[in-house]
Amino acid sequence: MRKRTNFSWLCMSAILLVTSCLCSCRPSPKGCVITGQVKAGGYEGRMVCLCDPYTHAVLDSVSVRDGKFRFIPKDSVEDVLQLRLKLSDDDLFPITLPVVTEKGTVRTVLGELVLTSGTPLNDALQDFLLAVDRFSGEMAKSGKEAAEMRREFMHLLETSILQNRSNPIGVYIFRTYSNRLTSERRAAVLEKAGEEFRKKIE
Repeated sequence: MRKRTNFSWLCMSAILLVTSCLCSCRPSPKGCVITGQVKAGGYEGRMVCLCDPYTHAVLDSVSVRDGKFRFIPKDSVEDVLQLRLKLSDDDLFPITLPVVTEKGTVRTVLGELVLTSGTPLNDALQDFLLAVDRFSGEMAKSGKEAAEMRREFMHLLETSILQNRSNPIGVYIFRTYSNRLTSERRAAVLEKAGEEFRKKIE
């Protein structure tokens, strides 16, 4: 009877050990992967850089192969970075695209048209970029006074910042476009966005 008890205990221990090993061997949750397609000629073999959008410091780079590229950012923090692709080393007008390093697969397209999608925050960022493009196109045809266009653009920026105050897109928009806001409007946006947002800006 005693031997049976020991045998049962050993079997149970073995099962628990195997279960523990299987659980620990499961792949960890997938992080951020940025995939890209280059839909423009002349860029094969050129380097795509992943940069800080404010300082333009290069954080990582990969070459274009068969019109494609791929990044796996080392930092797991959600943030807005910028893709930059030059046609030549002295190219003064590179293709650029902001992307959010969000968990999941981020799909990007670089060319005459640029696109970021695949995760909720990248979809939201793309919506903002398209809104800016639409505004520019509509204002060019509207015949409105410059002061009125500026007021309307400030309203677009304020709305977009406040909609994204709890994610890195709001910080990106504020830091990138704050020079389009008057000092009074900047102060008002910061006040409405709240303390956590202000800390991120500071």
